[in-house]
Amino acid sequence: MSGLFGALGISASGIDAMQVWLDTSGGNIANANDAVAMNKPAYAPETTILTPSAGALPGEVGQGVSASVQLGSAAGVVAYQPNNPLADANGEVKLPAVSLSSELVNLIQAQEGYQADTSALQKAISAYQSGLAIGS
Repeated sequence: MSGLFGALGISASGIDAMQVWLDTSGGNIANANDAVAMNKPAYAPETTILTPSAGALPGEVGQGVSASVQLGSAAGVVAYQPNNPLADANGEVKLPAVSLSSELVNLIQAQEGYQADTSALQKAISAYQSGLAIGS
């Protein structure tokens, strides 16, 4: 794709990638307090990997971004919760290794990226419609 049509695809790929990032961070936040018994694997936090889609030739403008999800470690962290029904004889359970502050920052970044991509897509559509109106 090139020119205006390229902007449509690039913006759309960014919207899709930001949606994956929002979903991934939201899932991590939703499972941050899921305690399990010490002999069980904890929830494995997910990380969104954003990869630019390169142009066909070196130095050429890229064609957007793609998102994939990488599964983290299920080792978890030990927490002392003696009142938890899953606690062992020492009062310990295993919690996911999720940093709520990092996940909240991820949500903000993904939301801002989503808004920027949506705005760029709307502007590209408007420019495309204006170009079509010239010929009529």
